Amino acid sequence: MQQRQQEDKRDFVLNDPAHNLEADDAAHWASDCPLQIDVSVVDVLSDYTVRGVLVGFTPGEVAVWVDEEIPPGRAVSVHLNEFSFEGQTLYCGSKEGQHEVHISIDDMAGARMRRTPRFPMTVPAELMQPNAGPVEITIRDISRDGMGIESPVSLETGHPVAVVSGQAFVFAVVRYCEPLPGGKFRAGVEMHHLFEPPKPAESEPAPSNTVREVVGRWFWRKPELQARRQTA
Repeated sequence: MQQRQQEDKRDFVLNDPAHNLEADDAAHWASDCPLQIDVSVVDVLSDYTVRGVLVGFTPGEVAVWVDEEIPPGRAVSVHLNEFSFEGQTLYCGSKEGQHEVHISIDDMAGARMRRTPRFPMTVPAELMQPNAGPVEITIRDISRDGMGIESPVSLETGHPVAVVSGQAFVFAVVRYCEPLPGGKFRAGVEMHHLFEPPKPAESEPAPSNTVREVVGRWFWRKPELQARRQTA
C-alpha cells in the first residue's frame, strides 16, 4: 500500500501539466527518488502548523506532501527537527486527499563564486537517501561547492540526499560514486542548502560544528550556502 502511494505521488509530479519543471531539475525532484523526511510547515502569520513529508528538492525549492491544502503565496517556515528555513508556497496540487506543496528556500541570491580548494577532514555524519534508511558515513573533504564522503553503500548519481553532521543539515545531490577497497564507496555530493539550529544564548557554550565552521569561514560568501538560523 505504501509503495503504491509513493508511485502515485511520483506520477502526480510527472504528469500534472500545472507543474512545469525544467529538465535539468528533474534529477533532484521527488518524482524520481522521494526523500521521505518528516517535517512541519508553519504559517508565519497565524503560526498554524501542518505536518508533512519532504519528498524532494531542486535548488531554491522543496516539495512537501501534506494532508491540508496550503494556498500559494503564503509565507511559511519549514522545520526539520531542530533545523528550519523560511520561504513561500509556490504551488499546491491535490490528489486523493493529499496535497503536494512546493516551497521556496529563501537563502539564494546572486551568482556563484569561483572554485576554491578542498579541505581534508574526517568527520562522522548521517546520510539520508531516497527509499532507504539513514546510514552512517564519514566526510573526507569539503569545498565551497561540495563534500567528499565515504559511505558503506553505493549512491545513485543524480539523486538527492540529506547529510547531518553535528549542528549542520545539508541538502545535496550525488555527483559521482565509485567503489573503494574493503567494500566501501567514495562519493562526491554537491551542496545546495545548509541549515543550522538556533544560536545558543551567550551564556551557553556553542556546540561543536566542524562542517558549519569550515563552510562559514571559507565559503560563507557563496549565496546558495548561506545558512538560515531558526528563530525563536
